[in-house]
Amino acid sequence: MKILIAAGGTGGHIWPALSFNQWLLRKHGHVKSLFLSGSRDMERELYHHAGVEPVVLPVKGSPLSGPLASRVSRTMDLARSIGEVKRAVREFSPHICLLFGGYVSVPAMFVSKMKGVPILLHEPNARAGRVTCIAAKARIPVCTGWDVCEPLPSGGFTPVGVPVRNLRRLPPEEAWKLLGYDLDLPPSPRVLVLGGSLGSDPMTVLFSKVSAERLFRSRNFLLVGSSERAVRTSRNLWLLPREWEIDLLYSIADGVVSRAGASTLGELVVFGLPSVIIPWRGAADDHQAHNARVFSEKGFGSIWEIDNGIHENLAFMIDYELKRARLGQAFQFPGRGTGEACEKIWELLQQIAEGRGRN
Repeated sequence: MKILIAAGGTGGHIWPALSFNQWLLRKHGHVKSLFLSGSRDMERELYHHAGVEPVVLPVKGSPLSGPLASRVSRTMDLARSIGEVKRAVREFSPHICLLFGGYVSVPAMFVSKMKGVPILLHEPNARAGRVTCIAAKARIPVCTGWDVCEPLPSGGFTPVGVPVRNLRRLPPEEAWKLLGYDLDLPPSPRVLVLGGSLGSDPMTVLFSKVSAERLFRSRNFLLVGSSERAVRTSRNLWLLPREWEIDLLYSIADGVVSRAGASTLGELVVFGLPSVIIPWRGAADDHQAHNARVFSEKGFGSIWEIDNGIHENLAFMIDYELKRARLGQAFQFPGRGTGEACEKIWELLQQIAEGRGRN
């Protein structure tokens, strides 16, 4: 089987796609895949790290937001991308197209429909994005990361989970050594602060401030992606560079404070890390708030809002989640290990490619 995979925009779309492809290589080495990506620097860097060479489309964001000039430019980029996808489909001759959302999926969906290539779309978020809603209206099968995917009706999608990387669990000292920072391993409790694949200055500003407050002084905070090199700036605050081998950081963590990207939440569940989630309210369709709500309702972590948030409540939530972990009460998805979602997606791909299970 040959699979055309479209994944771009943010790590939330790209990591599940790469994770699925890595699983395919391990389990079904005869399957060939070709990736379509957008052209942002972060996308190029992420694919380069994964050792994957995608077909890079001139897609840099939503044509529905931003200044008028940006919207016009992005619309033209999408139109130009159609020609690139046509060429890729003609040369690669895929049996099926697998979309992981984001606007890079639009030209892939359009061309695949036009050429009669079967399509499956994976939506990682608890609220469907615009592209997913378009796909659902076009009767393209949709599988999802959660058992909720608003505003799609129940029965209008197949929950499969979020594909996550094959995460190693190492002793903290070994993981810290492999990270190669020229610093001593901070003492426990160690709390990772994750701002998402695009970074988050508000998270850096927030924890640079609260780490000095009395309520937070007993915890050591490691702000990932906040510096080009690892540096300790105060008694309990470390600024760390962006790290693609995220399992090394998970291995040293006692707890995590994170944005609510679906890929990160899926990894936190699989790894079983106690978590406080601060959803980014600027996310498209406020999907991070929906992710955080489902994550919290299932008992995987607590939610704290950065806008008008009370620091005492944040300190309480971090302590509460750390205590849950010490008592062995951190939760994991039952039956959803690193390969479970991939297996389910693979089964759907085979059904759809063979003409079974299509809408």
